[in-house]
Amino acid sequence: MGLQGAALQAANVMTHNKMFEIMPRLALVAAIVCAVAIAFLSLLPGEDLPSQNLNDKLNHFIAYGVLTCLAVVGRGSRSFLWVAALAIGYGALLEVLQGIMPYGRSASTLDALANAGGVVIGVVLAFCVQGLLRQGRQR
Repeated sequence: MGLQGAALQAANVMTHNKMFEIMPRLALVAAIVCAVAIAFLSLLPGEDLPSQNLNDKLNHFIAYGVLTCLAVVGRGSRSFLWVAALAIGYGALLEVLQGIMPYGRSASTLDALANAGGVVIGVVLAFCVQGLLRQGRQR
């Protein structure tokens, strides 16, 4: 391999490492966007909600799973407990707000439980993602 090949390989390694370094920051930005989207959809009047084919509890489970996974990847695995607690509190707060809003929405304990279940799965997924990111950095 000549000098040009070595330089190209070094550039590829640097680009590869940069990509894995920026992933947590991108995940954190995506988590913020996800949290805003969840709040927006949670506080829309019932008749303004987009139609969807999934079960309502499954929607909650998926939304909070994605939110938590992104936040844990963004903040790091050592902060998973406070991220999980914050996500569960966020879901409970939005349920309470739905209950006091006057436009056809209601608070639901089952929704809050679906949120919490999604948070737990989100933490597990985040640990899996972080393991994959660690493996990618080592290559």
